[in-house]
Amino acid sequence: MFRALRRYLNALLIGFIITFVIYLFVRFDPDKIITGIVISTVGGVALLVLYVYLDRKFASPDPELYDKEGNVVNRDGKVIRVRS
Repeated sequence: MFRALRRYLNALLIGFIITFVIYLFVRFDPDKIITGIVISTVGGVALLVLYVYLDRKFASPDPELYDKEGNVVNRDGKVIRVRS
């Protein structure tokens, strides 16, 4: 259910953004709108590059898995670290 809801909300958000940008072109000066879109895109790309860099630098290679008792286990189910 949440997967379908997320798809519908994504479609709603995309439609809202497209309609809002069209409204901005009708209401205001197109040169300023294009400048704002370019600046926002550059900022978004810079933030994405920073996010990917930090994710690769600090992320663990495998997610930690836990058994019923809360011990850290590997994919085979062998206990790596006992819960203290």
